[in-house]
Amino acid sequence: MSFFYCDPPYFEAEDYAVAFPAEDHERLRDALLSVKGKWLLSYNDCPYIRELYDRDGIYLEEFTRLDNIAQCYEGGKIYRELLIANYDMGERARDLPMQMGLFDLPRQNDEESTE
Repeated sequence: MSFFYCDPPYFEAEDYAVAFPAEDHERLRDALLSVKGKWLLSYNDCPYIRELYDRDGIYLEEFTRLDNIAQCYEGGKIYRELLIANYDMGERARDLPMQMGLFDLPRQNDEESTE
């Protein structure tokens, strides 16, 4: 199974060198809805994007982060974002620690020796 991660230009959020109008956001949604594998998409949190992905089987997780662009003139400004996926983003995370390091993963030889 394939996994797709997309980070398109955010909707009406910043000035991008390439135009990405509403029609392109809709085409991206339509393409993702036809994908056979799993996909994860990051976007700005706004009513248009929420409505665009308001479908059965689509999961949204909201979070905030510092607004890097605004830090030089408005320190501490928070930016709202969404993770959007065609799978329950918490299903695998429930079995894993909040943060994993490289050495937290089992090595191939360790798995073979326990069989």
